[in-house]
Amino acid sequence: MTIRRILRDTCILAALMILVVFSCSIIWSGVTAEISLVLSLFGLALMITLVNYLFDEFLSLSIMLSYIVKYFVFSGIVMLFGFIAGWFFPSNFWMAFIYVGVVLVLAYVIDAFKMRRDIDYINEHIKKKSVA
Repeated sequence: MTIRRILRDTCILAALMILVVFSCSIIWSGVTAEISLVLSLFGLALMITLVNYLFDEFLSLSIMLSYIVKYFVFSGIVMLFGFIAGWFFPSNFWMAFIYVGVVLVLAYVIDAFKMRRDIDYINEHIKKKSVA
């Protein structure tokens, strides 16, 4: 089992645990501020994932240009969502750029490791076919 798979499965399990626990809490005690925040983050993640999917499906940009465009688009989404949810005020809207930047750097690093692994896998299969 690879570290990537362990981390992915951990995140999926944690998300499911959070949703189940919060669903039960909502039934028994209603929506608290903490539950509202986490549900808002899930909603924001869904919106960003959908936009990311649309970018990847319909735009043909270089990897670096794609990350730059996504950075500004995602920052705009986070900022708008943050203003609506009350996370940001006009005086601290710039925090959205920092949050999105940190997340995109982490996503880029994970993507680079995944891409490197895929390249190694493909090269290994090509080498096996050329030997056979």
